[in-house]
Amino acid sequence: MTIGLSPRARHRALSLAPVAACFALAVWHMRYDWMYDPSYRYGWFVLPLALYLFSLRWRDRPEAGTPVRGPWIKACWWLLAVMIPLAWLVREANPEWRLLSIVFTCIAAGASLLYLAETGGRKWARHFAGPVLFFFASVPWPSIMERATTETLMPVNAAVTLEALHWMNIPAVRRGHLISLANGTLGVEEACSGIRSLQTTVMLALFLGELHHLRWAARLGLILAGAGIALLTNIIRTIGLSAAAAGSGPAAAHSWHDTAGLLALAVNVACLVLISTRSSRLSPASGKAGDPPQNIPAGLPVSGPALCAAGLLMMVPLTEWYYGRRESMPAPAWHLEKPVTAAAYRELPIDARTAIMLRYSSGWSAKWQTPPGKPVHGFYFEWDSGRVPPENMNVHRPGGCLANIGIEFTRELAPITATSGAKSLTVRFLRFEDGDRPLHLIYLVDEKSRSGAADTGTFDFTYRNRLRAVLSGRRNPGQRVIEAGLWDEPSEEAARAVFTAFLGEWLRHE
Repeated sequence: MTIGLSPRARHRALSLAPVAACFALAVWHMRYDWMYDPSYRYGWFVLPLALYLFSLRWRDRPEAGTPVRGPWIKACWWLLAVMIPLAWLVREANPEWRLLSIVFTCIAAGASLLYLAETGGRKWARHFAGPVLFFFASVPWPSIMERATTETLMPVNAAVTLEALHWMNIPAVRRGHLISLANGTLGVEEACSGIRSLQTTVMLALFLGELHHLRWAARLGLILAGAGIALLTNIIRTIGLSAAAAGSGPAAAHSWHDTAGLLALAVNVACLVLISTRSSRLSPASGKAGDPPQNIPAGLPVSGPALCAAGLLMMVPLTEWYYGRRESMPAPAWHLEKPVTAAAYRELPIDARTAIMLRYSSGWSAKWQTPPGKPVHGFYFEWDSGRVPPENMNVHRPGGCLANIGIEFTRELAPITATSGAKSLTVRFLRFEDGDRPLHLIYLVDEKSRSGAADTGTFDFTYRNRLRAVLSGRRNPGQRVIEAGLWDEPSEEAARAVFTAFLGEWLRHE
C-alpha cells in the first residue's frame, strides 16, 4: 500500500517551499557568523525558537480574513523575485557582508508575511508577525554598530574594574584595555566587553516578550532591563576574575573565565524570566482566543510563491554567468619564506581563536632579532581562492589590534617598495609607540589577481568599495598578508633598511 499526500497537502507544500527556501538562504549566508563568532552562536537556536513561537500562535490563530489581493501585493512578490538573484550576485563578491544578512532576512520575512496575507488576510499577517519578525534576532549586528558598541564598552568595563580593584586595595594600573596587576596583566578584550552577553540577552528578551504576548511598551522595557542586567553582571564577572588573578595569578582568571561567563548568563536568564512573567500578569495578552479555530483557507497563493521560486532558481546561473565573463587571469605568484637563518629565530604557535577567526590556508608566526639585537615579530598568512571572504585578511589590522593592548599609532611613513619577480609590491610603513619603546611596522595585503585591485592594506570595506567589486566582477581570488614589527629602533632610516633587506631576502617569486 502506498501512502501519499492528498492533492491539497501537495499544493500547500509546493506553495510553502519557496518561503522555506528563503529562510534556508538567510541561514546559509549567516552560518559563518554563527559558527566562528562566539557572540552569535545563539543564532542557531533562533529559527527553532521562532518555529516554536509560530506553533503557539497557530493554536490561537484568529478566523481567517479576506485574502489580500491586488496589484501592490503582486508588485511585492516581483520585488522579492528580483532581490533574491541580485542579493546573491552581490554576495559572491562579499561572502560575509552583514548588510546582506539583513537583506536575506528581509526577503524571508517578507515572503512569509505576503504568504500569510494572501492566505488568511491582514488578521493572520498581524497575528503571526511576532514569530516571523523574531527571526531578525539571529541577524549579526552591522559591523559599524558592533564596533562602536565594543569600543564603548571595553574602556568602561576596564575603568570600572580598575576602580573596584582600588576599592579592594588591590594595586592595579590600566593601559588601554589592559589591567596590569602585581603578578601579571589581564586584557579586557572584545569577549570581555560585555557585548556577547548583551546580544544574547537581547535575543532572549525578544523571545520572552513574544512568548508572553507582552505589549510593545512592556517588550521595550524588558529589552532595556535585560541590557542593563547583562552589562552589570559582566562588570561583576570582570571584577571577580581580576580579583582572582590578583590573588592567585592570571592562570586563575583564565581557568574561571568560561565558568564565570556561564554563571553571568544564567543570572541574566533568571532575571529575564522573572521580569517577563511578572509583566505578563500586569499586561494581559491581547488577541488570545479561547477556542482555537480549526478552519484553514482552501485558496492558497500560487503565483507569488512561483515568482519567488523563479528568483531562487535564477540566482546561481546568473551569478556564474556574470562573474565568469569578467574574471581576470591570476597574478604572478609569490610567498614569504620563514627567516629561519635570522638570529634567535623561533616560531610561535598561532592562537586557536585567531586561526578560527582568520581561516587562512597557510601561514606562520615567528620572532627573531636584527644583527644589533633588536626584536622583530612577523606574520605571514595566505588564503587560497574560493569562498573565504576578503574581510578575513583584515580582521587584525594593526591600527585596531595594537590600540587594544595600549600601543599607540603615531604616523604613517613613506611606503617601502619590494619586488617579487616581475611584480612590484608597495608595503605600508607605520610608526607606533609601545609605552616608551618605538615600534616600526610593515603591513601588506595583496590579491592573487591581475584585476588591478591589489591592496596595500589601505582598502576599506565601505559600501562603495564593496559595490565596486561587484561591478568589476571581482570575487575572491585569494589573498596574502605580511605584517612585521621592529621594536627599540628609533631611527626611521635604520628601520626602513631592516625591512627592505628582510623583504629582499625572503620574498620569493614562484
